[in-house]
Amino acid sequence: MLTIKIPFKTPTINHLHGHNKWGAFYLKPEAKKLKVDIAEAIGAYPLLAATGLIGKNLKVTIEVHEDWYCKNGSVKRKDIANREKFLVDAVFDRLTLEDKFIFDHQMKKIQDKEEFAIVKIEAIDETLNRN
Repeated sequence: MLTIKIPFKTPTINHLHGHNKWGAFYLKPEAKKLKVDIAEAIGAYPLLAATGLIGKNLKVTIEVHEDWYCKNGSVKRKDIANREKFLVDAVFDRLTLEDKFIFDHQMKKIQDKEEFAIVKIEAIDETLNRN
């Protein structure tokens, strides 16, 4: 299993994409910078470990650590699903993995005072999904 810590909060997809007057979507400059920041946070070491995952069916687990509660105890209106696509794309781009091989995916909210994300990637038995 490859475990990667992204040591900062990742914004939602809504904050990272814009659209032009023809309706086409594009990455905002801050999103492009964030992809670079994620690549730098990953560093070089996981690249070697990721080579053993290339072309294999994958299980990805993402833990988003944040304070998920308001002062009154109610749950904040934060949707982690909107963060998943950009985070997976940025991590997989850095590791030269293709997200088409993700067959098992899970996201978790983890109550924490710090803001960061953990991305776990592992190969799964390829015979599970092939007939």
